[in-house]
Amino acid sequence: MKAYELVLIFNPNLGEEKISEILGKIESKIKGFGGEVEKADKMGIKRLASTFKKAKKLTQGYYVVVFFSGEATLPGQISAYLKVTENIVRYSVLQAVPKEDPEIAGKPVEAEAEAVNVGEIREASSGQS
Repeated sequence: MKAYELVLIFNPNLGEEKISEILGKIESKIKGFGGEVEKADKMGIKRLASTFKKAKKLTQGYYVVVFFSGEATLPGQISAYLKVTENIVRYSVLQAVPKEDPEIAGKPVEAEAEAVNVGEIREASSGQS
């Protein structure tokens, strides 16, 4: 099973209750298609960078990100369902790429800079006195 993330932009005029209702239906569809919903982050209302054909007068959108996992055919099935779902301004299904921890990947972790007071001079410790 692969990990995916679904970014949804709703019309903010719908209200929190209606958006939660639609989100519940989308999550149940993901489960119905054999996927597992890991979590859904409601990011809230944000300003749109551009206008969309579907909603030309909107300047803001309600963003939600859903993290889920499933078979390789699942994103296509979800996209087909979202195309016919009303009140969704825009959506995007992406394959999630896990971030690697530098220590785990065998890469050396860079030393953090030490805070120094302004005007303070420190000598490098080279082992010589």
